Amino acid sequence: MTVDLIVVGAGIVGAFIAHEARRLHPDWRIQVLERHTSPASGATAWSLGADFPIAATRAHLPLIAASRARYAALARTPAGVFMRNVPVMYVIQRHRLDAFRAQMAVPLRRATSNERTRVSAILPGLLLKPGEEFVTHSEHGTIVQARLLAQSLLIGQKNQGATTLETERHVDDIQQVGDKYLLSANGREWRAANVALAVGPWDLPGSLSSSLRPVEGLRCKRVAALQTRLPVNLGDPLIYFIEDDLFVLPHTKGEALVSFRRNAWDVKPDALDGRPDEEDLREGIQALAARAPQAARDCSGGYAFCDLYTPNRLPVIRTSPVLPRIVAVQGGSGSGVRLAPGLALQALATLQETR
Repeated sequence: MTVDLIVVGAGIVGAFIAHEARRLHPDWRIQVLERHTSPASGATAWSLGADFPIAATRAHLPLIAASRARYAALARTPAGVFMRNVPVMYVIQRHRLDAFRAQMAVPLRRATSNERTRVSAILPGLLLKPGEEFVTHSEHGTIVQARLLAQSLLIGQKNQGATTLETERHVDDIQQVGDKYLLSANGREWRAANVALAVGPWDLPGSLSSSLRPVEGLRCKRVAALQTRLPVNLGDPLIYFIEDDLFVLPHTKGEALVSFRRNAWDVKPDALDGRPDEEDLREGIQALAARAPQAARDCSGGYAFCDLYTPNRLPVIRTSPVLPRIVAVQGGSGSGVRLAPGLALQALATLQETR
């Protein structure tokens, strides 16, 4: 049987591609193929799932706007149980405020006295640098339980008979046969009119990458986070230190997750299992101690994985000059969850353009 769309990769981006394809093309037959034993068990499983409206470049803004709109719509469905609203507080140098405003998809305002007091209570002994201040926005951020949401989207469609999901299918070859594509995995074959690849930090199947338009500077970067005990509640704000590229996210009552800059490149995703190494913990504790020494002393663990990064952190939709109706979403750059709905819409629009 030939299906209308095959999605290779059942992480958060692949799940949204299948979900949005079903919404936009309700008559399509959709097949999702995933290399792991369950959907969303690769890079998506380790994402903190923090959605805040910061754009690394102006080109990020349409993706952010589209993603926030689709997440807001999804929050009104049963899948909304896997998302929660969170206030966001930023710590930034006063002289950088104008430039920072240009990076935001929503208006900024200065934090109130009560908001600043709450941050100080969450991070006892907070260390601020001269010239820094707190800013925020009235619109909330969102924390997405990415693995559960991706599984919900895919399994929900599967149960409705709308989409077929197969796991432990490592696609190793894609060939054009007439006006269709033939995909091979584990000795089996599938045919499709359209193909969308969302394989996260893993290599594209076979020789496909050489048939797609090149992207300069794609590199796989290690991503790590700490767990620490803090006096937090779920309604407390995410606190983002812009200069440090470090944020503290209330995770459960009494525990927070800490994302920090980890400069380790050209790693292999198959060599990682989510567990941090000594250098992850050392760098993370050092980064946190520069802002909240007590929180750094109370770290209880962490985890690490990786993602594919572009030089400007803008994900790319790769197409081929010779292969129509095939796209590859790459370079999530640590923002795959945050931008997944917008990337899915962009990928599907690009498929239509390459027909």
